[in-house]
Amino acid sequence: METPGGLHVFNDSGRPQGHDDYTTVIVLHGYVWHAGIFSKLFPLAQSRGIRLISLNRREYPGATPYTAEERALLPPVLDKPPTNEGEIRSASEMLETFMRQRARELYECLQALVVERSIPRIRADSSAKGGIILVGWSLGATWMTALLSHVSSFPVNDVRLGEYIRRIVWYDPPACLLGYPYPETDPYNPFNDTSLTHEERGQAFTKWITSYFSHGDTLETFERRKPLTTPPSTLAAMSNEDFQATVHVPPGVPGGSDWTLLHGCLTYGTFGNLRKGALFLSPRSPQGAHRHFTVGDIWADVEVRYVWGDHSVWEVPYAASLLREEVDGAKADGEAIRPVTILRVNGANHFAQWDYPERVLEAFLAETADHLV
Repeated sequence: METPGGLHVFNDSGRPQGHDDYTTVIVLHGYVWHAGIFSKLFPLAQSRGIRLISLNRREYPGATPYTAEERALLPPVLDKPPTNEGEIRSASEMLETFMRQRARELYECLQALVVERSIPRIRADSSAKGGIILVGWSLGATWMTALLSHVSSFPVNDVRLGEYIRRIVWYDPPACLLGYPYPETDPYNPFNDTSLTHEERGQAFTKWITSYFSHGDTLETFERRKPLTTPPSTLAAMSNEDFQATVHVPPGVPGGSDWTLLHGCLTYGTFGNLRKGALFLSPRSPQGAHRHFTVGDIWADVEVRYVWGDHSVWEVPYAASLLREEVDGAKADGEAIRPVTILRVNGANHFAQWDYPERVLEAFLAETADHLV
């Protein structure tokens, strides 16, 4: 089913039997792997007394393709870093507009789902019941940061989503997708390996991102390259039928919408601007200027949760440490910031929703986290 925002409802577990004030978990996928990758969560919904809805983003099966005008907002991918200030400013503004549009689509989709599927509000007497937990996995977390950055500029209309959104989960996005700078020492990511062709990069990245890694507690001891042999990578253990049922390649190939967006956001700092706009309740950069045009709710009390697997690629524990440092510093400086929790999923890689669905669902639903920052 296509929603008013152009996203597609890939699966809906429906209202859990015997529960009137259930929580609804809505999940948004990442790069190339579409909503089918969440299929192992659905058999758990009834026993947990929740409703689970998975969405496909624009350009993925069942959803609306981008228009030519929307695609024109994605700057061309450059062979060298840009140097012209006017071109940099123009490209940054185009990407900001593109992601604001995607945030508005998600916002309208959520409003429609609340009405059409009679989703319960957060119960006034219990924050643990009712409402929506909104999850963005990997690149899908960018839709979460964009929504939080821009939500105050969207009209409330007939559905006040602030009465429904209980928690927004950034599920295992690597540091680069949150706009954190790479370290000077060994900033490895096969996606950025210029010694490989784009096709070779894609193959290397897929093998890397689906593997398991053993990390120490410091940046120097994060394993960049050598995966564990046991357990095998999610990709190696997956049947061809399951692979075909969970992957949609076109947006991720050179020239595809996600490929172009990813390169643009890395080049022009969009990921970092969205992260800051999502976390901080007052402008911290020129990209936060939209807050001067507030017409809706700012969602100041909505919790942001970073859920991460400690056997994921090194950029994930790196992101967790940088986020904790950023939030601690903001609190020490007295800055207005959303409530943030960080929850570690032991033994999990980047595809824990496939390999360890029970652990991941518990991380989304848990009312406490192992690191409260």
